Amino acid sequence: MIELRSNTLTGNREEIFGQLLAHGSVLVSGLGLRSAEELAAVRDELGLRSASLHEQFAERRQLADGVYSEPVWAADREQCLHHEQGYGIDFPGLLLITCLTKAEAGGAMLLGDTREALDHLPPELLARFRATGWLLERNFRPHFGVPWSTALGASSPDEVEKICSERLIGCTWEPDGALHLTQRRSAIVRHPVTGAECWFNDAAFFSQWSIDTEERQVLLKAFGDHGIPFNARFGDGEAISEEAWRSILDGYDAVMRRVTLQAGDLLVVDNVLCAHGREPYTGTWELAIAPTQAVSLADCSPTVPGGPG
Repeated sequence: MIELRSNTLTGNREEIFGQLLAHGSVLVSGLGLRSAEELAAVRDELGLRSASLHEQFAERRQLADGVYSEPVWAADREQCLHHEQGYGIDFPGLLLITCLTKAEAGGAMLLGDTREALDHLPPELLARFRATGWLLERNFRPHFGVPWSTALGASSPDEVEKICSERLIGCTWEPDGALHLTQRRSAIVRHPVTGAECWFNDAAFFSQWSIDTEERQVLLKAFGDHGIPFNARFGDGEAISEEAWRSILDGYDAVMRRVTLQAGDLLVVDNVLCAHGREPYTGTWELAIAPTQAVSLADCSPTVPGGPG
């Protein structure tokens, strides 16, 4: 990551995007952004196009045209490195993030270069993901967690099935009313501009091992291995062991940087070159996020084709 200081974006556009391709993220301080509307204006000034969010993993609010709040996530829990819509057949290429309210303590952004992460993963694990990709499983039940209507933006079962068909997601309605989704995606891609190979997936973020031990045991007992709210597997359906999950986290830790945003700062993140997360915090912590420049997974040289699993 590189930091620039400016009270205007005029004349800095080329430098910002040049540094972004080199470092994966750029922090611009001194702009004094105060609202989601001002972030939308920054997006427009930079000549970026708003990107849609198709598949949500948590509740979030739309704050302005193409600008959203951070996803709802417990303040006392760290948010593992991940990518915006990193499980989709398309996703935002760039994220514009501004801090509206800084936390009393904690809340630093976690950033990790996905090119460098490849060098810190066990070769045999990397080869397995390269060959099979990764598989995301999600389960939606009435009155339990995020509803499928929120996650998919659908208002009826027929619309769910249409969206899943279009987005290469396996869709099964269970006898108990649960909706079971599966989607296989490449774990390694090439950046659409530079061609650099990147560790681009949310296998660690959605792993069952990311859930608190006691909570995980309760969920497994109630719903079984394939019925918990979410889980990630190798692309061939085989389970990811806790050891493998920890190896991924170790790889992230080796490249992770912590960045404390001040209110009004602008953080620009290349969503392929850089994974992001956040530290736990206390107090009130608010971000405005503008996803931009939609990218198709098919244009990123995936090692396995996207499919419903």
